[in-house]
Amino acid sequence: MTENNGKPFIYSLYEKPMKPEEIEQRSFEAIDREAPPNNFSPDEWVVVRRMIHTTASFDLADLVRFSPDAIASAIEALRRGAKIYADSNMIRSGISQERLKAVFPGYSGNDIICKVADRQVAAEAKKAGLPRSLFAVRGAKEALHGGIAVFGNAPVALLELNRMIVEEGIRPALVIAMPVGFVHVEECKQEVMALGVPYIAVNGRRGGSTLAVSVIHSLCALAQNGLVAKPAPATKRGVILLGHGSRVPDAGKGMETVADRLREEGTYAAVETCYMSRLGPHMPEAMAACAAKGVEQVVVVPYFLHSGLHQKLDIPAMIKEESKKYPSIKIVYGRHLGFDEKMLDIVKLRISQSWELDDIRQLAIDPREKYPLPPGQMEFVPVSPEEAAERRKKGCCHEHHHDH
Repeated sequence: MTENNGKPFIYSLYEKPMKPEEIEQRSFEAIDREAPPNNFSPDEWVVVRRMIHTTASFDLADLVRFSPDAIASAIEALRRGAKIYADSNMIRSGISQERLKAVFPGYSGNDIICKVADRQVAAEAKKAGLPRSLFAVRGAKEALHGGIAVFGNAPVALLELNRMIVEEGIRPALVIAMPVGFVHVEECKQEVMALGVPYIAVNGRRGGSTLAVSVIHSLCALAQNGLVAKPAPATKRGVILLGHGSRVPDAGKGMETVADRLREEGTYAAVETCYMSRLGPHMPEAMAACAAKGVEQVVVVPYFLHSGLHQKLDIPAMIKEESKKYPSIKIVYGRHLGFDEKMLDIVKLRISQSWELDDIRQLAIDPREKYPLPPGQMEFVPVSPEEAAERRKKGCCHEHHHDH
């Protein structure tokens, strides 16, 4: 293209120089001016706008999906220098270390992990007849747990991460789900968006390395400059934390504190707590509170470490019965607390905090009468080691419906 005087167009830039930052800013202004209306929060728009800038396609805005906690979780991860897993060396090369260092000065090239070209990965893939990207993900557990997982090329790799999230308890701080293609692409994105982990995804077949890198760079800008606004609340979602309960006052204080923190974050329209003990409050009260706030989905999280009869039988049966009252609300039986890598750190902390406590011989134990039984409640009935072993051998339940 030439100007009217016949000179190549580059001469207009020679005459009125613009720095790269100015070109970028003018591009963003054009996008803001020309973009159709949308429902993105200001922080989300920072991400989407850069994606549009990368592709020059406004249609992309219709495909971008955010979990409510995506940006806040990603910024927290970047500010602590979390590992970044890339499904291709193209993404690894494209991520600006300068941008990362502006957020966390300790970032280096070693913090961006890509194992797809590792010899061991190639050998395992050849032996199994499966894509290398699958084995590359398997070999990066430490980076993935608490890190940022970036997918722009390999849908099979994202499918494998999804399995690891479900079966191995891996929990990334953010999944950037943008593999491009025609096979397994839509399935891997839909699956990760249903797993309850923070995500930024491009729905459908579109995606690619440049889009994935642009998301990292926009998150760096947000992390460096501060959030424009809090994460957009999931106004139609509610959470119920379900504990065992006890007749001991304040026994559920820990769970109540977690609920308070979730409310403060403002991510969910309703956060309620209830208990299985006779003293309650119970599931009907919690569900009624959620329904009164207009939620369309509710996740019931069993606040239990172990998976016993309550989780397998009592709780799902109770939720099913309650769901009959709310046919328009999707009610999900969530995962119990179970094991998480962070649990090891908590146990170590509790051990270190306990060494200086008094010997058990000096411990004063409250009289049992201080905590009277509610009507119909059972006391804890101990079982001898021999009887317990016999019951386990027969596959009998050793749980008692009692109040601890």
